[in-house]
Amino acid sequence: MDTIKDKTIERFRKSVIALEKALKLKKLPELANRDAVILRFELSAELVSKTLKRILSERGASPALPKDIVRSALSAEIFKEKTALTLLQIIDDRNRVVHDYSERYAEALFNKIKTKYAPALRELLDNISNF
Repeated sequence: MDTIKDKTIERFRKSVIALEKALKLKKLPELANRDAVILRFELSAELVSKTLKRILSERGASPALPKDIVRSALSAEIFKEKTALTLLQIIDDRNRVVHDYSERYAEALFNKIKTKYAPALRELLDNISNF
């Protein structure tokens, strides 16, 4: 039987795959591909802490805040420090994107997602798939 943790990891897996598919979209009108990637990023970023929290709770830890969850997961050696630093940046950018509607920020975030965040999310997914 699937546990809540397994179901949460599966939701995270689907969100990362959806983000990767959005990154492969061809140019759409009115920057729709950029906006689709950012929306998929928001979902994946939101699921990072929820997924890690489920894994940590099975190990007896109960951090509540997203950044504390990442730090606890680092302490539990779920991933390396480089990944933790990127995940903390992802949390910051996810929080900012809901308040900053500027084109300049959207473009910068889109580029970070392509080059840094999507690979880090994939790496995290690959790491936790064995839990």
